[in-house]
Amino acid sequence: MSETKMNKMSSRDMITLIILILMSVFLYADQNALNPVINDIIQEYGIDEAKIGVVGSAFTIIGALVSLAFGVLADRANRKKLLIFVVLVGEIPCFLTGFKFFTQTYEQLLFLRILTGLGVGGIFPITFSLVGDYFRAEHRTVVNALIGAAWVIGQIAGQALAGYLGVTMGWRFPFILAAAPNFILVPIFMFLATEPKRGAKEDGIDELVAQGMEYKEQFKLNDLKLIFTNRTNLLGFLQGIPGSIPWGILPFFLIPYYETIKGFTKSDATTLSLIFGVGITLGGIVGGWIGERIYKKQPPLLAVFCGVSILLGIVPVIVLLAMNFPPNPTMIDLLTPAIFGFFAGILIAFPSANIKTILINVNPPERRGSVFSIFNITDSLGRGIGPLLGGLLIRELGYHFTVYFSALMWIPCGLIFIAIYWTLMKDLQNLDQYLLEKKAKMEQIISTTM
Repeated sequence: MSETKMNKMSSRDMITLIILILMSVFLYADQNALNPVINDIIQEYGIDEAKIGVVGSAFTIIGALVSLAFGVLADRANRKKLLIFVVLVGEIPCFLTGFKFFTQTYEQLLFLRILTGLGVGGIFPITFSLVGDYFRAEHRTVVNALIGAAWVIGQIAGQALAGYLGVTMGWRFPFILAAAPNFILVPIFMFLATEPKRGAKEDGIDELVAQGMEYKEQFKLNDLKLIFTNRTNLLGFLQGIPGSIPWGILPFFLIPYYETIKGFTKSDATTLSLIFGVGITLGGIVGGWIGERIYKKQPPLLAVFCGVSILLGIVPVIVLLAMNFPPNPTMIDLLTPAIFGFFAGILIAFPSANIKTILINVNPPERRGSVFSIFNITDSLGRGIGPLLGGLLIRELGYHFTVYFSALMWIPCGLIFIAIYWTLMKDLQNLDQYLLEKKAKMEQIISTTM
């Protein structure tokens, strides 16, 4: 079989990927829909920043913990059915959040946000397990960048809906709009999607799978030891803890920060936050494109590229947060923070697709769902505690300390990324050897059945 033929996706698989991306956009729209209306919710329920921080933290942490189960299932079960389930688990409570009957109290809101978080947490490991079997190693970075961009676009869309429509339609209505499209997309996905064959895009295994052989390796409990003895895995997990704290605090409190401290209106604050998000989206795509080219030439340099971009990105973030504005800022006053926010978002987002590619490429097909469920926990730990931690810090030390503290957490994240330079090549070689052994095992089965 020629390499060109092996690399080509079927039109049905391509359509499946497009629908998966669209479903991801609308599921992730749920994630940031709360952020622009924090002050409205605080007023309605008579709570403070710490309690609204609990809502944001519970959404992320519980969802990440549940993703462990979905990660194991993704390594053993039909991922198409799992994906349909988690999307509905996320969207139904999000839709209900849009009705006052279901959110009359703070406790009801908290409960529905936790349920929505289960869907967002569950889709993470399932998606990257699918990517590993839809695409070959050299193409995964760009695909991951597109999926990552879809998630950011979803977050931006949810934030925009709430930031602009929340003023006139009330804070609940945007949740209905964020959830509704997936009630159309899920049945389409159910009808069109195919389950990719495990190992079908791995060098050495692919030809055997194409001939009808089945890659029968499945995740076992003993594989946990192999996951945690892989040094690239460990560093990939570890960088997510400090690196995700800013993502837990800044997006959640950035709009209230601009409103409360900088004097912008909710609409202007939402606009600045969205421009930051546009930079993040573009950075994810461009970073994936650059990362793919670096990886093809020298894989370890990809880790250095990620670490250095994060460290450089801290500078415009700090400048952005430190800017002062006159009372009642005008549109002209928006220009400078918009520019800094845009470029800060680009630099900080460069590693987003690349870390996922690194983790896919150093793990065999039967472990990827579990690896990404663990990664989701460490990557979500900061995102999860961020709103709660941010709320407590704001209450005790103020907004200024809180936003600067969060931005500086990218320093250890960048340094850990650079450390992957010394582990990546060895772990790639270990995986190549592992797959050669599995290929030999499959060929032995063929020879004994002939």
